[in-house]
Order: sequence, then structure tokens, then C-alpha cells
Amino acid sequence: MERAGTQDGFTLVEMLVVLALFAIVAAASGFAMAGGRPGRLVAATTDRLAADLQRTRIDAVRSGRARSLSFETAERRWRRDGADPVTLSEGMVLDLVTAREAAGRGTAGGGAAIAFLPDGRSTGGRIDVRMGEAHRSLVVDWLTGSVREDRP
Repeated sequence: MERAGTQDGFTLVEMLVVLALFAIVAAASGFAMAGGRPGRLVAATTDRLAADLQRTRIDAVRSGRARSLSFETAERRWRRDGADPVTLSEGMVLDLVTAREAAGRGTAGGGAAIAFLPDGRSTGGRIDVRMGEAHRSLVVDWLTGSVREDRP
């Protein structure tokens, strides 16, 4: 037997408590995601750079001619042979170490390059991308031309 005047459901206080909990969780996740933005940008940039390096190597092997990826560190950008340049986001820093022989393949502005030969080998190098505390490094093996992320 039911009591008169009662209904199943939630009270107004219970609903307000749930809404307050949702607001707290949303605010906390918003702060966490904002702090991760540089890390995500650096990760996306190094993924794009690794793909461009691998594409350049494939182009060299398929065409039977040397191909290079040139870097202009002062302008924070890189360019594949015959492609438009890719510019880094504001606040991002690009550092690289390449072989001296490849430096002549860089840009006129004193840039450097990583060259890939028709047999798949490369001049090799290390590329660091940083933004604030976020940092990722790519290593291009000179013997095989393979590109890998260097984990600290």
C-alpha cells in the first residue's frame, strides 16, 4: 500500500549535489587539459616531422635520386623537396644536429638538411622539438635511414 503524496524520483537537493559534482569534475579536467596543450602540440609536430622524414626517404628510394628535408631553425620551419614549408607553432623551438656534409643541402639562410640516398641510407641526425617543458626528439639513423623517437 502506498502512502498518499509520495512520488518516486530525486529531490531538488540531490539534483543540485549531482550538478555541483559535475561542475567540479569539468573544471578539474579543463585545467588538466590546458596544462597538456604544449605536450600535445609537440607530439603532433614531431609526428608530422617523422612522417615527412619517412616520406622523403621513400621518395629517394622510389625515384633513385637523393632527396632531402631542409631545416631553417631561425624561422622554425622545415621543407621537403618540392613541398611547401611547415612552420612550427608560436613558442616552439626546433634544434637539430646533422652531418656537416648535409649542411650544404640546407637553405641559403644557413639552414641544415637531412639527405636520403637512393639505397635508403641517410646523412642522419637528431631533431629536438620543444615548447616550454614539453620535449620530444627524433633520431634519423645514418645507416638505415630509419626514423625513431628517442625516449629519455
